[in-house]
Formats: sequence, C-alpha cells, structure tokens
Amino acid sequence: MTDTPDLKPLKTWSHLAGQRRRPSEYEIVSTNLLWSTDDEMPWSLAPDVDMNQWYLKYRDACPLKHEDWNAFRDPDELVYRTYNIMQDGQEAYVDGLLDEHNARGHDGDLSAAWLESLALLYTPGRYPLHALQMGSAYLVQMAPASTIINCAMLQSADQLRWVSRTAYRTKELSLAAPDMGFGEKERAHWEGHAAWQGFRELM
Repeated sequence: MTDTPDLKPLKTWSHLAGQRRRPSEYEIVSTNLLWSTDDEMPWSLAPDVDMNQWYLKYRDACPLKHEDWNAFRDPDELVYRTYNIMQDGQEAYVDGLLDEHNARGHDGDLSAAWLESLALLYTPGRYPLHALQMGSAYLVQMAPASTIINCAMLQSADQLRWVSRTAYRTKELSLAAPDMGFGEKERAHWEGHAAWQGFRELM
C-alpha cells in the first residue's frame, strides 16, 4: 500500500497567482466567476431542459468567438462598490436640480408649444430607454465571462436610472399641465409619431 501525498489546497484567488502581486479589488470580485461555462451542460441541468438548450444555442454555440473571454477587463475597473459611490454623487446632483425646478415653479412657466414638444419627444423616451435596459439585462444573462457581465450589469443600472428619471419628470409635467396628456399618451406617441418610428424599428 502506497502513501497518498498530501495535496496542497489552492490559495484564495489562485487564478491570479501568476501575476506575483496582490490582486486588485476589481480582479478579486470580477474575474473568473462564471461557473456555468465550465460544464458540458450549463447550470448542471439535464440536456433537454429548455433553459439549458437556450444557453447552449445562444451563448455556447454563438458564432461570435474568442479564445479567452475571461481576458477582458473593464478599463475603468468599476465594481459594484465604486459604481455606487460614483453614481450616488451624480444622483444627488440631479436631485438638487429637480428640487430647484420645483422650488422655482419651473414647469408652470413652460409655454404650450414647449409642453407639446416634451409630450411628443421627451416623455415617450422611457420606451426606448427601457428596451435598452432590457437588452443590457439580457447580456448579463448571456455573456461568456464575468468581467463582461459586470459591465452589462452596470450599464443596465444606468439605463434604469434614466427610465426612472424620465418617469419622474413625466409625473411632474402631468401635475403642471394636466391637460397635455403627460403620463397617458406616451404609448400612442411612441407607436404612432413619426419621430419615434426609426427607434422602434431599431429596438
């Protein structure tokens, strides 16, 4: 009977050990985290499960190929923590602008012509913005590397913020001009106004 040699356990972040330096926060929380690409069957489910078939066809068998998707790095090295710090400051600034608008009664001074333009060309914008947000969220599900997923996730968060701000302004405008159809006619404008049809086709 032979002795089995003791195997040394892998160190934390062993996939980064070749760099011979302490890994950055970005590398620790962003790289090589997508385990569903390691197996022949994604998510370790039966081959005939619909979700598995979807991932096999649209991610694993995608014609867009790269020898090492995990080599991708975000040049800004954003992670959830730093993204929130950055966007918290920006959101606070936008909140201040909106508060100042309200304090000055800004919307009440808008002309009827400008209100009509906003109703036709601004507030329906939440539709294409939401479509972009859903596209980014889909990329989060289908990307072949965790570093790509992180970028798409933060992009999706950006677009959701835009949707939220547009919806907020729509409500404010509806209070200032209740007869202009704000919050009621956006879908009709999105589906029927000539200015939006190119965007609808693109989406």
